[in-house]
Amino acid sequence: MKTLDFYESTENNRGDCMKLFIKRNTSPDKSCFTVYDDFGNEKYKASFTGSKSVSKLIVSDNADKAVLKIRKIPIVGTHTFAFKVGKHHITFVMIVSSNRILGYYYGNNWHINGEIAKGNFSIIDVDNSVIATLKKHTDYIELNITDDSDELYCVATSICTNLINTVDKLAMQAV
Repeated sequence: MKTLDFYESTENNRGDCMKLFIKRNTSPDKSCFTVYDDFGNEKYKASFTGSKSVSKLIVSDNADKAVLKIRKIPIVGTHTFAFKVGKHHITFVMIVSSNRILGYYYGNNWHINGEIAKGNFSIIDVDNSVIATLKKHTDYIELNITDDSDELYCVATSICTNLINTVDKLAMQAV
């Protein structure tokens, strides 16, 4: 099992949430993201299926069992993704404008609060409770999740928002 280079101490982790770290892979294989737990152990790996495009990603656990499928739906003017965990799915839509990115969920009552383009935002439920917070660092994403049952959908959101290239202009980023 591979461990994380930038291991973070669990002293900073509040007892009421789970902390995950998502790192982009730059290897030539089809793996594009690796998710680590707060102990630095590899938890999930996101890989392309078929050709190397953003049309479909499979997130697998340590036993190489597919636990999450992310499919990009080609809708003009949006970046639309369908997240499927088991038999349940959620659709996540990002609309990129000249000065910000708006994020919407369909299939649950969540919304995004914060700046997706900067990688610092929260996923909020309809009752204004925080489901997850995401903070982008130089070479990884820190994801704090308050409920284990929402873990895979939050990981999927983190991966999809990280596919947006915000360096020069807002556009989809090749991995």
